[in-house]
Amino acid sequence: MLCPTITSPVQAATELHQRLSRDWLPNWAAEVPDLFHLAAVPYQREQDMGELLSRADEALARASIQQPNNWYASDGDSGRAAWPAKQWHDLLTGAVAGAKLQLAFYPVIGSNTRAALHREGVIRLQIDDAGTLLPAGDFMPMAAQLHLSAPIDLQVVKLAIGHLRAAPGHIAVNLAAETIADFNFRRELQQLLQANPDLCKRLLLEVTEYGVFKQFDAFRDLVNTVKPLGCRVGIEYFGHQFAISNRLSDLGLDYLKVDPSYLHDIAHKPGNQEFLKGLCNMARNFGIVVIALGVESDDDLPLLASLGFDGVTGPGVK
Repeated sequence: MLCPTITSPVQAATELHQRLSRDWLPNWAAEVPDLFHLAAVPYQREQDMGELLSRADEALARASIQQPNNWYASDGDSGRAAWPAKQWHDLLTGAVAGAKLQLAFYPVIGSNTRAALHREGVIRLQIDDAGTLLPAGDFMPMAAQLHLSAPIDLQVVKLAIGHLRAAPGHIAVNLAAETIADFNFRRELQQLLQANPDLCKRLLLEVTEYGVFKQFDAFRDLVNTVKPLGCRVGIEYFGHQFAISNRLSDLGLDYLKVDPSYLHDIAHKPGNQEFLKGLCNMARNFGIVVIALGVESDDDLPLLASLGFDGVTGPGVK
């Protein structure tokens, strides 16, 4: 769809999203709760059409991993030209085969004790000989679209095991929804974990809430596969699709990481505070640890601890 009278991709995306949410979603939500994703990118006269469509493809891939019925807008200023699907495919398959993937680590600490709980291992992709690294958000959406998330995520687990073998502590890694739905991945993961039984108790595996929403049966199978081996399992970006209920507690979840949208400016949002306090209390009743994602300031830690959070992570956590 072209919007010649709108200059901002954000404006185009929000206007279209509002109309879809108003005119379509109420009629379909009960039958198809995950009805649409949309993306918007800028277009300039005489722009190369192939590059434009590649950029739109990348933007739509990003939109597709967000919450249901959501949107993503690109300003077109990513610092590089958009890549066609064939180039992405070659880059991603080559990265797995050529050891071009690596983990960056971020601390998760206790909200009261500030002691280390674990480290989040976030995947990075080396794209050239100069060592330029792409963050996961720039390539994993395309990996999912091209059905390449499973080999990448298996390599992520192997990298985490290598780090656990070399140093103390605990590491959490994320698995994509498309990955956990792959039976071959779950089988290979089980074999990998069985070959490293001494490290399983220090390995945490997590899936986004939207991924669990899309692949609930596969997630349950994942939990049933890895929990008996000693791994802990959690859901991240929690708070939109599920309530803490028997459906989740029966899985034997170890932890939840709450979506950062609830933590933004938390000191001035009593409504969010009340919601989060109730969530933490409910989780505690089921023996589930609750961690705050995206904490913006170290000053928020006493408040988050008082609400019942067991741990925190984010740019404000030192």
